[in-house]
Amino acid sequence: MKGKFVRLERPSQDDYELMAQWFGPDSVVAVMTATEGEAVSAEDFRRLDHSGGLRQFSVRDRNGRTVGAVHYRPHGPVAGYVIGGAIGDPELWSQGYGAEAFDLLLDHLFHARGAHRVQFTTAMYNKNVLRLATRAGFVLEGILREYYYLDGCHHDAVIWSLLREEYYGVVEHLRRTDPDFALPEAIPQADKAEARRIVADYLAGTAGESSTRLLLQRVAEETATGI
Repeated sequence: MKGKFVRLERPSQDDYELMAQWFGPDSVVAVMTATEGEAVSAEDFRRLDHSGGLRQFSVRDRNGRTVGAVHYRPHGPVAGYVIGGAIGDPELWSQGYGAEAFDLLLDHLFHARGAHRVQFTTAMYNKNVLRLATRAGFVLEGILREYYYLDGCHHDAVIWSLLREEYYGVVEHLRRTDPDFALPEAIPQADKAEARRIVADYLAGTAGESSTRLLLQRVAEETATGI
C-alpha cells in the first residue's frame, strides 16, 4: 500500500523493536495516543501480530525509513474493525505522514477487506488526531467521561466511526473534484475485464464446458431415457 509520502508494509523484527520504544508506557507517543499497555515489548508486538490479534503495518517514508505504525483488529459481530497507531517521532507529527498512513489503512479495510464499519477512540487532549478526525469524514459517536488519567486529572475519550457508505461517499466526492485521485487497485481494471472476457469466450465456444451446462445435459439425458 503506497501513497505520496508513505507506504504500509508488514513489520520486520527491527520494526517491532521500534514499536516497543514508541508505544512503551512512558513514551510521548503512548501519552498522546492513550495506549492502554496491552503490548510493551518487541516480542509482545510480534506475538500479537502473528496471532492475528492485532494486524500491524509499518509506516515507511519515501526513503524506506520506518517512521510509525498503524494497526487494526476485528471488532463487533460483522465486518467491523478498530484502528490505531501513530507516527513515532514527535518531530514528524503534523507533516502529513500520519494522515496518509490512516488513509491507506482505511482504503485497505473498506476496499480490500470489505469492512462495513471502522472505529477508533482518542483522548480529548489529542488535538492532532481530533483535527484529523473532524476533517476526514468520521462521525462522533460518543464521549466516554473521565476515561483517561493524565497530568493529575481525568480526561474524556471520544469514539469516532466511519461506515462503508460514508467512506465511498468521500471517494465519489474525490473522484469528482480531484482528477488525479484513484483508489489503489490490487489488480488493474483492464486485467479484470480481460479475465472476464477469457471466461466468456470459453463458455461461448463449442468446447466450452461448465457445471451448469453439464447438469443440463445430464437432466436431458435422464429425461430421454426415462430415468
